[in-house]
Amino acid sequence: MSERIAVVGAGTMGAGIAQSAAAAGFEVVVVDVSEEALGRGMGSIRRDLGRRVERGRISARERDEILGRISAASSVEACAGASLVVEAVVEDLRVKREVFAALERVVGEEAVLATNTSSLSVAQISASVEKPERVVGMHFFNPAPVMRLVEVVRAPRSGEEALSRAEETARRMGKTPVRVSDTPGFIVNRVARPFYLEALRLAEAGESPARIDASLRDAGFRMGPLELADLIGHDVNLAVSESLFSRYYYHPRFRPSHLQRSMVESGLLGRKSGRGFYGYREGNREQNGEERVQPSPEIALRVISCVVNEAFFALEEKVASAGDIDRAMQLGANYPKGPFAWAEELGARCILDTLDSLRKLRGEAYLAAPSLRRQAAG
Repeated sequence: MSERIAVVGAGTMGAGIAQSAAAAGFEVVVVDVSEEALGRGMGSIRRDLGRRVERGRISARERDEILGRISAASSVEACAGASLVVEAVVEDLRVKREVFAALERVVGEEAVLATNTSSLSVAQISASVEKPERVVGMHFFNPAPVMRLVEVVRAPRSGEEALSRAEETARRMGKTPVRVSDTPGFIVNRVARPFYLEALRLAEAGESPARIDASLRDAGFRMGPLELADLIGHDVNLAVSESLFSRYYYHPRFRPSHLQRSMVESGLLGRKSGRGFYGYREGNREQNGEERVQPSPEIALRVISCVVNEAFFALEEKVASAGDIDRAMQLGANYPKGPFAWAEELGARCILDTLDSLRKLRGEAYLAAPSLRRQAAG
């Protein structure tokens, strides 16, 4: 097979994946049915590479070589001859299945077909092709040229050869691949969910957003959960929570926040709307009126305990190894430590006691993972 990668979808993720592949020396074709989207995608690649030249990270010659390895096309026929195709279209199962069915008709029999989905079942996507063993997940993180993690997702019928080739391609792109099973949220979106949800529960109970965020920053996180949700957008953050809540059969651990839903319904989406938990002007945080707050170790412990607990549940379900879960959370979510490193530092007994106390007061959202309880007892 030729060293050629095709990326279907020229949005933010597709353009970023294409740029990463071209920077690693692959010949890349970006495919999108919309000429306008192709123009925007190629434009964003040129702008990002231009900024890298200005900052001295690459030379003008390297920029031109990278751009020279990228072509654009409006038909999936252009994917013929690619050794690997990464689909990065809209998060809609019907659309993705149509794309995969079309791809199977034009690519070679040995080509690996990868989906960049962050929330859909890879198994459901692969059901649209005749050879599901060549379908895997390759979940890149935004911005793809910068973020090192790629979750390589193993669906029940994904073949070992396809998984290994996806991992090798990710490594050649300068990424760290982590193999995960095809479960809702994979590693990062699932294990990170309590970081937001528990902070939102605290805010619903009247705790100051500024104090919640300061407490988690004091514990080593680059941003607190509520200011990070402001940055992501509360509409996007809520949609992920609602998706996981339904896909985990409405377990209370994943129950979305009624406060966040009210904010979304009121148009308080965060930075992009000018107001979320904080106010923003031209995309920058307004500091006026905010008081300095004293961080609370108890708030940090409560949020971290919920994150650690979810990691233990994921480990029990064989989503990934403990080492890979820690690695994924550090690389994909910028956590200062992985959840199992937190468990080692704080002690499983301390985390379990925190969860059990909360469960007595607030119910099954704080149900502890059996393996965490065993570790605390051991």
